[in-house]
Order: sequence, then C-alpha cells, then structure tokens
Amino acid sequence: MLHILTKAPNSDAAQQMLQAVGDDDAIVLTEAGVQAALHREWAGFQLPSARIYLLAEDVTAWGLDEIVMDQALTIVDMDGFVALTEQHVQTLTWY
Repeated sequence: MLHILTKAPNSDAAQQMLQAVGDDDAIVLTEAGVQAALHREWAGFQLPSARIYLLAEDVTAWGLDEIVMDQALTIVDMDGFVALTEQHVQTLTWY
C-alpha cells in the first residue's frame, strides 16, 4: 500500500498512519508532511521496512531543500510520485 501523509508528523493523522503501515508499504510525505525532515526522531523514520519519500515540490515550497539534502532523505518529483501510485495497488491519503 502507498500511504500519502499531508499533515505534520505530530498530527493525529500521522499517528494513525504509523499504526497502519505494513512491511511492504511506502510513504510519501506531501504538503505539511514534509516537516518530518525537521524531526529526524519522528517514528516514521524508525520503521524498519518503510520506504519514505518526500515530494520535491513541497520540500522546496517549505524551504527544506538543504535540510533534506543534508540528511540524505529520499525525494521524489511529481513523475516519481505518479510512478509510486502505479506500483501500489492501494493508496491511502491521510488528512
């Protein structure tokens, strides 16, 4: 499953998503979700098997490019985001 988080990492939506993430799932952080780059201790980064991507356009909009690069976080552009949706049969957006 592909999880799309649009809320900040300390939100109720983020906490609910973390409880639902499975071993083969991927997470795309969009909108306020990219704030997770400011919180390396966020539980999502501690998940052993989750693949986490930050949407490049939102990283830039929030002014987090340098932080994301310094922390070697994985970014994905819009084409990559579309490719992720094609790779996963189910998609769930967390608002």
